[in-house]
Amino acid sequence: MHCGAEGSSKADSRLHCGAEDSNKADSRLHCGAEGSNNNRMVIPLAGKKNKKIVKYKKPFQFNIGIAVFAVIFLYLLYYVFDFFTTEQISVYEVTQGSIAQDNVFEGLILRDETVYYATDSGYVNYYYKDGTKANAGSYVYSVDETGEFYNQMIAADNGQLLISDEGYAQLESVAKQFLSSYSDMEFQQVYQFKYDMEAALVEAINSNARSEIGAAVADVAAAGLHAYTAESAGVVVYHTDGLEDVTVDTFTPDMFDKGNYQKENFLNRETVSAGEPVYKMINSEIWQVVIPIDESLASDLAEETNVQVEFQKDKSTAWGTCQLLSRDDQNYLVLEFQNSMIRFATDRYVELELLLTDTSGLKIPNTAITTKDFFTIPKEYVTKGGDSDSDGLLIERTDENGNTSTEFVSVTLFYETETSYYLDSNDIAKGDVVLKPDSTERYVLNEQHSLEGVYNINKGYAVFKRIEKLFENEEYTIIKSGTSYGISAYDHIALDSSTVSEDDIIH
Repeated sequence: MHCGAEGSSKADSRLHCGAEDSNKADSRLHCGAEGSNNNRMVIPLAGKKNKKIVKYKKPFQFNIGIAVFAVIFLYLLYYVFDFFTTEQISVYEVTQGSIAQDNVFEGLILRDETVYYATDSGYVNYYYKDGTKANAGSYVYSVDETGEFYNQMIAADNGQLLISDEGYAQLESVAKQFLSSYSDMEFQQVYQFKYDMEAALVEAINSNARSEIGAAVADVAAAGLHAYTAESAGVVVYHTDGLEDVTVDTFTPDMFDKGNYQKENFLNRETVSAGEPVYKMINSEIWQVVIPIDESLASDLAEETNVQVEFQKDKSTAWGTCQLLSRDDQNYLVLEFQNSMIRFATDRYVELELLLTDTSGLKIPNTAITTKDFFTIPKEYVTKGGDSDSDGLLIERTDENGNTSTEFVSVTLFYETETSYYLDSNDIAKGDVVLKPDSTERYVLNEQHSLEGVYNINKGYAVFKRIEKLFENEEYTIIKSGTSYGISAYDHIALDSSTVSEDDIIH
């Protein structure tokens, strides 16, 4: 029993050791005897649990959702990168359309005009309104050497001109014409307006005196009064501008510059000296208007013989025969009219609009237009052959051993003239020898010509398509629809042809 007590004390000490070692990872719950040869009892610790945790490794399992997401993510990354690193091609959808042509021009008026000069000096009086018809033998003007008759007319008027409807209408017409054409950049127009108003007043006064001139000339007391009649019927005009003798054959480009234009008005002067121009007569109803035009309009009018115009001055219309002239690399349109001359008898320049039909067709931007070179060949060298009975050429080939053979090469006939075809094929090259069917004649492919067209991208890559222009302005061109190897409405084309080459894949 004593020995047992001694053993129990040792067991207690072991328990104490076990308590000290309880923080170790293996968490031992007992202490062994000091010697392996001592058979001592191991007493388990009551109320203690094993706290060691062993991590469980799950086997790898493939997740299809994550894989699909990863593929989509990489796909998006690629296209984002491709978008920012690849030049983008803007697309334009071809539509039917038209272009309203701005055909308002200012033309130079040419007429059959004769200038008359005074034979006497003195006070001058006119008896027709400016730009009105005068009969042959009727009094046009008179020269009063003393001024007595002129003073009598002024006194007899008694201010009635200013209260008459006709007088107001004449002054109002002059004022409206000045206001419609006035520009701050051309202040000299103010002086011209002053002269025209004075002339309108004098013209009306002298017109009232026409009925009295016959009796005055017959009066012996009217010494020094000389009256002159019209030599022939025509339209009387009381100014000159130095362009009276200009014709369609003699006009010059500087005559279209209104900044250099000057005219001498006779109605604003009281006296005239012998030898000075006193009036001019327009002898014919036939008159011409000459208009500078560009090459495009000249081409459009090449087949026209008559053109309708609208005069901007009074919105009246008239038909004129047209003629095209070219001088010093400048095109001119000459319109000849058989009537309406008297409405513009006092004008040297006229603003008019050519009433041409608006051009309709397929409307495309000018930036889409490009050119492509094609081989041209006489029509008789093109034949039929191949498995599909297509158009082609008989090309003479020579191998490296010097042996010659004939090969049929299919080609696309893009365009034709009266004598030649425009060819397109990847199997022909400059210098190829073409045999004429059923003949010994040969033709060497060397000559090339350009055709205008656009890049069609309907199939995802650029294909050259030919166009035929009908009309163009600064931004758009109207082209003919239904052309062979051309484009149609709703086709998609490259908006800017400079960013595309033929056969490029379109992103």
